[in-house]
Amino acid sequence: MHIALIYMASGFSRRFGGNKLLAPLAGKPLYRHGFDQLQDAARRISVSLSCSCCLYVVSQYDEILSWCRAHGAIAVKNTAAGEGMAASVRLGVETSAAADAWAFFAADQPFLSSEIISDFVKQYAQSGCGIGCAVSGSRRGSPAIFSHVYKDELLALQGDRGGRAILETYEDDLWQFAVPEGELCDIDTRDDWEATERQLERKRLD
Repeated sequence: MHIALIYMASGFSRRFGGNKLLAPLAGKPLYRHGFDQLQDAARRISVSLSCSCCLYVVSQYDEILSWCRAHGAIAVKNTAAGEGMAASVRLGVETSAAADAWAFFAADQPFLSSEIISDFVKQYAQSGCGIGCAVSGSRRGSPAIFSHVYKDELLALQGDRGGRAILETYEDDLWQFAVPEGELCDIDTRDDWEATERQLERKRLD
């Protein structure tokens, strides 16, 4: 069994007003927070499920690709980032075409821990469903995971909607994973950034 963790780091950060993925947050670039947690989660998943679990990083930014490649990930250049999220999804699936399942993660969710990620993938594997997604309160979506049954649907995605369209089409095959409030918070604006920095500082001091 092979599980591909696809880390999508190709956004333009238009609402942020600069490349948020490379901006320093609590001592390291934003994309590093998620990468470090995913790398640890891949090890946990490999052991607990006795499977192959690899981390793939899809990005339009050479600095991110170079660093992630040097630190053990499979780096995938996204030259179609202008299309939107679907391009990252397709590239991730194409690069890991033999995978039994693909789990997709956004690069702007710094609170998503390796423990939650590994529990998400392990419980999905035990659920018997073909699709899984995280839920926190009324929020549903990323991360999401799809079995190989949905390969054609993933490769057919277009534009900026990503896998949400598949979730909504196949609700009867959807398993949902409850995540503690706050773990799914993402960073879109400067205000989000400042709030995140305050939260991370509080966690460091606790």
